Amino acid sequence: MLVPVDGKRVEHTYSDSSGTSNKPPSPQGLQTVFRVSPPGQRKQEFHSRRAHKKSRAGCLTCKKRKVKCDEGKPECQRCNTRGIQCNYSSESELAVSRREENSPEWMSVSPPTSLFASLSLEDITKSIEVTLSHDQRWNPYSLTSKNSDTPISTVAFHHFVNCSTGTIAAPAIRNVMKTDMIRVAFSSPHLMYTILGVGMLHFNRFSPNKERAIAESYFWQHAINLYQKALSSKIDEENVDALLSTCMLMGVMTICPEKFEPIDSWVLTNKPESMNWLALQSGLRCILTLTSSYLPKSIWCEAFKEVDRTGDKIFKQEETKGREGLSPDLADLCEIDEETTEDSNIYYTPLKYLSELMVLEPSGPNVAHVASFMGRLECEFLALLRKRDPRALIILAHWMGLMCSLYEWQPWVEARIRKECIAICMFLESSSDQRILSLLRFPAEACGYRVTIHEYL
Repeated sequence: MLVPVDGKRVEHTYSDSSGTSNKPPSPQGLQTVFRVSPPGQRKQEFHSRRAHKKSRAGCLTCKKRKVKCDEGKPECQRCNTRGIQCNYSSESELAVSRREENSPEWMSVSPPTSLFASLSLEDITKSIEVTLSHDQRWNPYSLTSKNSDTPISTVAFHHFVNCSTGTIAAPAIRNVMKTDMIRVAFSSPHLMYTILGVGMLHFNRFSPNKERAIAESYFWQHAINLYQKALSSKIDEENVDALLSTCMLMGVMTICPEKFEPIDSWVLTNKPESMNWLALQSGLRCILTLTSSYLPKSIWCEAFKEVDRTGDKIFKQEETKGREGLSPDLADLCEIDEETTEDSNIYYTPLKYLSELMVLEPSGPNVAHVASFMGRLECEFLALLRKRDPRALIILAHWMGLMCSLYEWQPWVEARIRKECIAICMFLESSSDQRILSLLRFPAEACGYRVTIHEYL
């Protein structure tokens, strides 16, 4: 895998438990973006399940989880159905470490999604509070809804697990997010804050609410501060899963802003820092560089490999050169001939990826591959975009136009991608290069921008 380090590309490998050297999973296809329902398709708000009264004669497992027990012997039906150890012995036999005492039973015995229906509201709320209790800034009482006794943090958590994760197109990534990553979050404050931030963001984008917007900002502020501290400390196999998970989710914050207009784009403001949202999508490569030796034991290892296997069928990894498969007009603009390679032309690789995406059949799973284009952009190409290089911009605009044309499967493009595409069209329509003007047709039509250059087309 090629990872940019100080402007250079370095190949990293890791060894598995058998000592065999393997390539680490590629991060390029792992952009974590969530579908946000457009106006008129709002989902019903989450209503937490009320706590059950404890069974007095039931098993201790159900008692600890505060759910009703049918008192069946030797195993009650609830524990048997969920594959949980049913225990009628004394409380002392269930004694565990302090960390386990502060965590719900489901965290160590089975995936959380299979048990949420039977968890009480108090269980989830307490677990979140315990996880964040070490952060002196955490004040759960300041985030209680005026219209509900349910803490907003609990609502955000439920929305993430039950709604946000369900919109991830890659099954392997989605499954880890709903299971192992949740368990990791209960011992990692920065990951928990990030999950709450994503859940609240996703909720707010299709059902805006001032109270929840304040909570969203609160969660993101603490998530960023704690994540920065975690990155500056020692990285080992104990915290690698939390760091990778947080990094994958952080990009959602910038790609789905609450308010964004074309005039805010770096292209029109000439403020390079306004393009950080795009550069951030490649951040996972840097984390993988630091954590490559720990990946074989990571909860993400198999999921990353599965994404790689799927992506390799679309993005040809063997070295190629020449114009075959590329858009002739874009290849001409970028001065690509039959002898051009990725080493001789900075536009070659992004255009090659774009060309492979343009021929995909429109579908939900394929949208995930199209979105992965963001994470495949190297530092050199990003630098050209910051400088508003016309050829780099037209390539990016074509990708954005493709995303806009796939709106049916990814409505979240409305948050930023469509507006950024409009900004690029606005910037390039004054170009004196007839090739640029002609190539603007597709992205302009896809994003809905009415260009004023029809006399040239």
